[in-house]
Amino acid sequence: MIGIDSNTWLVYEGVSNYGHGVWPTPVVSIATLITSDTDWDKLPSSPHLDKAKLIFREDSFDPVTRIRRGRLYEWGDGSLQQTWYFTPHPAEPMDRDHMTMDGRLNRTLWTYRPAQSFSSLFPNILRGQLVLGTQSAPTVWQVVSVETVASGEELLTLRARSSFGALPELIKDHIPERAKTEVLATLAHVADGAFRSSPVSLVDLCRAAVTVVLAHWLESTGEAPDKIHYLDLGALLKAFEKQQGNPDANSPSAAGSAIRLLQRFHSRGKPNEQKRYNTRPPTEEDAQLVLSALGFLLREIAWAR
Repeated sequence: MIGIDSNTWLVYEGVSNYGHGVWPTPVVSIATLITSDTDWDKLPSSPHLDKAKLIFREDSFDPVTRIRRGRLYEWGDGSLQQTWYFTPHPAEPMDRDHMTMDGRLNRTLWTYRPAQSFSSLFPNILRGQLVLGTQSAPTVWQVVSVETVASGEELLTLRARSSFGALPELIKDHIPERAKTEVLATLAHVADGAFRSSPVSLVDLCRAAVTVVLAHWLESTGEAPDKIHYLDLGALLKAFEKQQGNPDANSPSAAGSAIRLLQRFHSRGKPNEQKRYNTRPPTEEDAQLVLSALGFLLREIAWAR
């Protein structure tokens, strides 16, 4: 278990309330486990630890690969503030006046015990996400693996969900005025979903966005089919290739290939289609590919840079 001094932010650890100081002081963040869309409503609004039920103690972080490793602790039943007995912390001056006969100090600390519910959820926990921080400044992390170390604590390996390729910068002046409201709102849903949604949901968001973008782009060229906004993606793809002067489906344009990719991945999220075509469900990497394809299309039609 670990204890945190609310005055100095120094961290202590021990098997019980008898422990020692941790030096260097680790980074401690408020954590929220996301396993469904409704869990996003549980993000704390305050950074104060006295409101946190779950915290993440960082052991290592690679800024290049965006891989983070650390341990989770939870506030269990009982009081959050408990009295600890510990040897002097290396970051504090010696306080002999408050030292016991055995050389220990005592202080009231915020106390958390190891969270040990994750290995029992393996491998389903790998579909979950861990959000560190608060509502105003969260970072989203994918749980890559969970292992139990010798102390009995669970060591989590996390990969930054924010490493997803973001949508390119839009050139708003290139988007037709009558289309701007719907296009920007649709792409905003995709940008938000890139950090929140499951791979299947993100693929669906990207496909919906492409449908909206293509319909408005074709309409802006003056060569749109009738009832353009009622057509599905397949019909829009055919109209797009025809407009590009390439009606042959066997040799699509680069932008057409990106659209076709989005079209094909959409069905992979359906269980019946997976059985019918013997395909696997979309993964995090697949969702990143689909997001990149949407960005590529936006650049190809000159709506983004």
